[in-house]
Amino acid sequence: MTSDLKVRLLLVALLLPVSLAAASGNYTFSCWKNGWRKNAEDHSADVFVLETRHYGFALDVADFRNVGLGRLSNPPAYEEALRRRAEELESLAPADLLIEIEIDGTSYRAKTCAAGQTDAVKHLASVRLWESGRFVQHYDFLQLDFRDDQGHRLDCESRLDLVAWPESLTLNLHVSPKFDHSRATLRLALNSEVGNWAQETKIDGPWNVGQEKGVSMTCAVASVNQLPKPAIAVRTENGQSIPVHFDDEKNCYVATAKRLKRDWETGYTDIRHYDDFLVSVAGSRSNQTVPFLLDLRPPANVTGVCPILCDQEGCPLGIPVQLSKNWHYEPMGSYLMAYAMLPADKSTTYRLRVVYGFYGTLPSASHAQLSLVGYSKSGGNGRWDQLAIGCWGESICFDMDMSLVDVAITDTRMLMARRGLEGRKWSWTNAGWGGDWLNIEDDGQAKYFQNNLRTAYLSQGPCLTNVQHEGYYGANQEVDFSAGIQTLRTDDYCRTFQNLSYTFKGDVSAKKISLFKLGRTHGYQTPQIAYGNLDGLVEQRAFSESVDQAPVFLEAFELPGDAPHWVALTGAAEASARNPKPNGYRALIIRKYKAVLGAETYKNPTLRVPVHQSKPANLDIELLPPRGISRFRRGDRIELAVELITLPREADDYYGPNETFRKHLTENPNSWKTTYREAKGNRLDVTVTGGKELQNYPLVIQVNKPEVSVAIKGGVGAVPICFEGLASCEGVRLHRIVNGKRILFDQAVHGNDFWQTDFDIASGTYNMTFNLPLDESKESEWILTP
Repeated sequence: MTSDLKVRLLLVALLLPVSLAAASGNYTFSCWKNGWRKNAEDHSADVFVLETRHYGFALDVADFRNVGLGRLSNPPAYEEALRRRAEELESLAPADLLIEIEIDGTSYRAKTCAAGQTDAVKHLASVRLWESGRFVQHYDFLQLDFRDDQGHRLDCESRLDLVAWPESLTLNLHVSPKFDHSRATLRLALNSEVGNWAQETKIDGPWNVGQEKGVSMTCAVASVNQLPKPAIAVRTENGQSIPVHFDDEKNCYVATAKRLKRDWETGYTDIRHYDDFLVSVAGSRSNQTVPFLLDLRPPANVTGVCPILCDQEGCPLGIPVQLSKNWHYEPMGSYLMAYAMLPADKSTTYRLRVVYGFYGTLPSASHAQLSLVGYSKSGGNGRWDQLAIGCWGESICFDMDMSLVDVAITDTRMLMARRGLEGRKWSWTNAGWGGDWLNIEDDGQAKYFQNNLRTAYLSQGPCLTNVQHEGYYGANQEVDFSAGIQTLRTDDYCRTFQNLSYTFKGDVSAKKISLFKLGRTHGYQTPQIAYGNLDGLVEQRAFSESVDQAPVFLEAFELPGDAPHWVALTGAAEASARNPKPNGYRALIIRKYKAVLGAETYKNPTLRVPVHQSKPANLDIELLPPRGISRFRRGDRIELAVELITLPREADDYYGPNETFRKHLTENPNSWKTTYREAKGNRLDVTVTGGKELQNYPLVIQVNKPEVSVAIKGGVGAVPICFEGLASCEGVRLHRIVNGKRILFDQAVHGNDFWQTDFDIASGTYNMTFNLPLDESKESEWILTP
């Protein structure tokens, strides 16, 4: 970085409105300290933990007397906070939490809940995750156990609802009696070193069976200042007025948009319009922000949705919007909960743009926190992340808490796929199920489960998502791990980028271990497997049904040659469904494999191909440590960069607009060449002037001068390019050099709707992301100008 640029960035940081810094710099995390899912021998406490930019909170669900609350000093930026293991969270000052019901002079106090009264594998399912993201953590704890001093239990239905913002913690108690009562008082109190809070609700007169009553208490943990009380007005682009009120239980302003009137088709179709909300905030002349929630029911299509905060002209501002949603809970129906912290230092009208199928000319990308409340009666209420390209079902899902299943990767699906030329478009698809990250079994643990897992939603779309996870594997936190997940805006096929690292904190001797797995798909057949490297195909082998099938089709072997290495389940298809969804196959591209084990470094991946089932013939894929290694020492580290793609078998199964891809499928049906095309074609040759290449694919450029030139050789699909370190995003434009002339790059359909802006609070600079159509260009040159 040049000295001139450093000075300019320093001035920008000093001139940034404090409210903008607060809007982007505030954050929250939630996690289970000892993990959601555990082995039967693990009897560690179920401790629920909150960490925000300002405070930490811990609650033992088996014993509400074990509560910790304290302010956190020297808070880092959001991404840095994810990677930092805050020692202060381990030593939070004790606090006293009172949850009490007084009935006819007898007091009943809750000291636990349903989750704390059993050790079943999925006992934490009775702590339900509703919304979790950058700004808000919203959970509820079901079936509180109220008892009097003699241990007599109060028979009632109850739940404790918890909503955490960066500076506050709100508790809401809801109770319904199972017997009629004449008088009662509901009480909440929290006493701690950082403050004391108490609220009560008196019920005078009859309190009948099934009649729900409640009390709400907000603890302003980090600030004694009152929330700003600006006038907020919300309306749609077509003039519908959206009611706004301050919700005490959510501790924010809520705009409730129900059953919007739209003049365009919704549901499973090629939605190319947006729900645009004009949010007007009257300035308060303070440096505070306004906590805001758009409660949208139902979205035009909930399976793919991405809210973006823009100026009135639709230019993305870089102010984050939390994306939380649910389509499983029947009493509420499909909904989007879009949280933001709106700068309130001056009167402003924002355009809150809700994107669905397309953003500009290409299908949009989204990475949502999807609540599974209402989906299953046997678990599944933990953290579940759902990615989509467009709005025609999921692209891939991750069960991060392993609350529903015991693996990280679940559903994988196709983009713009159908069953032949006459097949249905714009609907759900299939590409197989299941996969996992690090999987270790030793003499003491049947599986190393994740714990202390925290998630930072750095960007949830619409051009390139970026979500980071940090935590541990093993009951004794034997392995420190991180995972970065991304998907992109494109029009050919699904790509999910997974950057994984495992660092061993102690000695581990594994009976079984895999670093990454693709498989555990039922009802699928994989007639062949192909694998190769940068130079092309190494081997292709057929696989068929056999009565006496061996448990392993290919024993562990090292993939030869230079990266990227790749493996494809070419031609895989659904085998058992009577009316199968449009479906295709999966392939894995290993762009980086680095295992530093003791004094040795290994860069070629080791592959194993187990048989999942023999009828129908079905294979899994496993990436392993170097052959023969099952013992790891403190400090050993493994890094993986894998790209999971899902592909149609032939051209008639693809209905998207990418003619280059269609032509390739026509010439190469059911071929390993489709995977190789992606592996080699997106190994980009990049030359940068005025900046520096930080990452090859997706392409990341550090801006060092006001004008940056990027020359690219190669590229398949809509290649993401992110420019980092911009002093401002206002007026910045991207040009393509065509025959020596600068041609303004423009994929807009509704005005300024083809790029993504993110604000980096740590540097006080902006990132801008575009998706470059490089399919038809062996070489291209691009220039970013202020």
